[in-house]
Amino acid sequence: MAEPTSDLETLAYCGACKMDLIATIVAKVGSKIVKVQCNTCRKERAYKAPKGITEPGQVVEKAAKTKRKSAAEKAEDEAAAKSVSIEVEWKRLMDAAAKAARVKYTVKAKLNLGDVVQHPMFGEGIVMRIAHPDKAEIIFKTDLKLLVHSRP
Repeated sequence: MAEPTSDLETLAYCGACKMDLIATIVAKVGSKIVKVQCNTCRKERAYKAPKGITEPGQVVEKAAKTKRKSAAEKAEDEAAAKSVSIEVEWKRLMDAAAKAARVKYTVKAKLNLGDVVQHPMFGEGIVMRIAHPDKAEIIFKTDLKLLVHSRP
């Protein structure tokens, strides 16, 4: 990072450039910098200290670089955590409803809260919530689905 070359310049955050840049000091009140002009975009604005600095003249320390996860890695981590917690909850609910009768899922079938549903694609699930008179939220082993029911 470039250093100020004189006492008339300082490192300041530029809102237009969205970066910490060298700026020319335009106004001071006592020893406090009040107004600066960005040397890159030439816009004049109130002084904002660079990120991580509270006092003018303080040196910026470079933070240790950390490996950032890509969006795909973040989504994969969230999906893994979500599937584990959903699977644990599903297993707990299925154990509690072991003796309940199974209802074969069709669009026409009337579902009630707590029913154990046998779905041809998702497998066994339990009705967690009736979201609408004809929609039910059902927890399956790997996911939570909103499915229609009670349709003529």
